[in-house]
Amino acid sequence: MRTGFSHKRLHALAECASLLIIALALSYLEAILPLNAAIPVPGVKLGLANLAVLVTAHRHGVPAAAAVSVSRVILSALLFGSVSSMVFSLSGALCSMLTLAILFPFRGRVFSYIGLSAACAAAHSTGQILCAVLWMHENALFGYLPVLLILAVLSGTLTGAGANLLADRLPKPNTEKGDVL
Repeated sequence: MRTGFSHKRLHALAECASLLIIALALSYLEAILPLNAAIPVPGVKLGLANLAVLVTAHRHGVPAAAAVSVSRVILSALLFGSVSSMVFSLSGALCSMLTLAILFPFRGRVFSYIGLSAACAAAHSTGQILCAVLWMHENALFGYLPVLLILAVLSGTLTGAGANLLADRLPKPNTEKGDVL
């Protein structure tokens, strides 16, 4: 009896699941790192989990990367977060994935993974601030955005540099577009 899943699709799905686990582990690592001691700005993270998301995009496309990103946000909130952290993270992740979907076709020609990652990190911060303003009904939170954007671009640049290194070393799989989901 055929299930409709080819060996290639199952392999790609297993690889995406592995990248999701890596993203979760990196999220947990960020949750326990005392980054606030070095950068005294509330809510700032390095975005290490986005390394796994960018690798997923490189190997399997943006829809698979979006699935890994959203799944990581939901699972992270369930494991070591809260409903409010999930709402803020989801708003940032959705803005980031929209940015990735728009810019990803230009990678290699206009953007390296450094540029993609920096743009996605900036979109993530913007999405979180928009969500916070709507959640708390406080427009003054927009004043926090310039600081977050500077830190987001810096951390996104570091994450993108890591993705550039990995993308050069990882072959693209022999799957068709949309083969994972």
